[in-house]
Amino acid sequence: MASSIARRTLAFLGASALVVILAGCGGTKPSDDTGVEGVVAIGPICPVVQVGQPCPDQPYAAKLTVANPAGKIIARGSADADDRYRILLVPGDYLLEAKAADGGPFPAAASHPFSVRQGEWTTLNVVLDSGIR
Repeated sequence: MASSIARRTLAFLGASALVVILAGCGGTKPSDDTGVEGVVAIGPICPVVQVGQPCPDQPYAAKLTVANPAGKIIARGSADADDRYRILLVPGDYLLEAKAADGGPFPAAASHPFSVRQGEWTTLNVVLDSGIR
């Protein structure tokens, strides 16, 4: 159990470091207090949802891409095993795209427009469609 938590923590830190490096390429360097963060989940998980039997969405380690309004990719990252992500960005308007971690067609990709203001973290929670019906 402890090694599982340690692996998750290391994976999250590694992904965060990569995002910081990539976000700084080709433009103004973001400050440590500005960007987008949130959780990524997948749902529905149960093939049949019944009254009285909860079927909550589950954490999902999706691949994330942030693009500017012109479509240029600004940063890449991923949600960790606990579904959290944090990407440093300079203030501006962006589009976050979440895709299947394995590159497959499901869960269905989702795109979300958002804005970042100086000195603030924009919270953007994403739920990917599992395709289960």
